[in-house]
Amino acid sequence: MVDRFEPAVNVWAVPEFSQQIIVAQGLVLCRGDQFIHEVDLLQAEAVVSSHYLGKLSGRSCGVHVLSGQQDIRGHEWRNLRSLLTSTEEHLFALAGRALQVAYWDRDHRFCGRCGSATQYHSIDRARTCPNCQLTVYPRISPCVIMLVTHGEQCLLARHANRRNITYTALAGFIEPGESAEQALRREVREEVGLEVGKLQYVDSQPWPFPGQLMLGYLAEWQGGELCPDPNEIEEAQWFHYQSLPAIPPVQTLSGQLIHTFSEQVVARVRP
Repeated sequence: MVDRFEPAVNVWAVPEFSQQIIVAQGLVLCRGDQFIHEVDLLQAEAVVSSHYLGKLSGRSCGVHVLSGQQDIRGHEWRNLRSLLTSTEEHLFALAGRALQVAYWDRDHRFCGRCGSATQYHSIDRARTCPNCQLTVYPRISPCVIMLVTHGEQCLLARHANRRNITYTALAGFIEPGESAEQALRREVREEVGLEVGKLQYVDSQPWPFPGQLMLGYLAEWQGGELCPDPNEIEEAQWFHYQSLPAIPPVQTLSGQLIHTFSEQVVARVRP
């Protein structure tokens, strides 16, 4: 049976957690690759806050937030990114949800407008200022991620200030007042100096680093010479679909875009 997650409808109607995720300082407590714990491993006084997330396979699931990492025998604290390739997509998304809720609760305990201490909203997952009534929900930043294509080639880049040597698709944040398509064309122009024409929406993916929603596209090259912005891009090259470098895993939207492009080219050239 595949685990099914149902988000909480009323986030404050908190049942006793049957399953819990434990986070501290941006890390997740794991036993091997398992981060959903059947039993509560913590003393109540160690928990800064707890949040009901919903039901996993019909059983209540929540997150406990600690002020610091505690040593628990047989367990280790892991970066969420390290679980990406070893965890099913919907469970990885659940871990990301837990961390994003923890970040929101930590970062908005005081009002950004007047400085007063905030309180939990009576209905929504939000914090409200009792002084000026500013209400802050968990922040989600929309982004576009796009694979520029040209015939049987696709454009892959290594981003500046990244430690790994993986080539990936271009990406960027959507600015106020922009559509996703406008942001895509602007980002491609700014990062590599190219113009793109036909766009094909492929899929979306929550990306909890720290709180993005990625919208993925294939974008056909229309004109321009490759001219990477050195402040953003360390290296960018056209690669034939049969001669790709090290790329992100298929669990990522970038990996899915590259695989989708390769499959489409194969379908076109197949006799």
